[in-house]
Amino acid sequence: MRKNLISIIILALCIVNLVLNALMVFVFVPAIKKTDNLVTEIAAILNLELREDGDGVIQPSIEDVQIYTLTEATTINLKNDGTGTNAYAIIGVSISMDGSSKDYESVSTKLGETESWVFDVTRSVVQEYTYTEINDAEIQKLVKREITEGLQEKYQTECIYDVTFSQFTTQQFTAQ
Repeated sequence: MRKNLISIIILALCIVNLVLNALMVFVFVPAIKKTDNLVTEIAAILNLELREDGDGVIQPSIEDVQIYTLTEATTINLKNDGTGTNAYAIIGVSISMDGSSKDYESVSTKLGETESWVFDVTRSVVQEYTYTEINDAEIQKLVKREITEGLQEKYQTECIYDVTFSQFTTQQFTAQ
């Protein structure tokens, strides 16, 4: 009888232990997930070697960033919106490149010799938008992305990873 009583007590303690372990899992797992997310976010912020922007583009570390600014801005006629007014944009372009890329030297040298290619790609993208569209911040982000992709294709490189506007002016006038 004594052995059965001890076996029943041991079985009861095992069941209590199992219930407490299950309770711990449901109490601690959500807190651990939140802590893990916080640590992951902090690690992503502190990681300056390679990071992704909102578009999923991997950007180089700040030490490897090289900027090529075109010597002058270009004037581009904007798409006619049907209101009888003409519009144009004056846009200066700066190209961000990864200095650690294997083809950086050749691309940066080629950029100096072929600025007209950059103007051509910029013009072909920008002239597809109206005055109202091009002044929208979201459309400008889209334009920058399209210019970047066009330059990557034109120069056949991934060294170019971003385009910024060093100058951006739009004007609308009535044709007479």
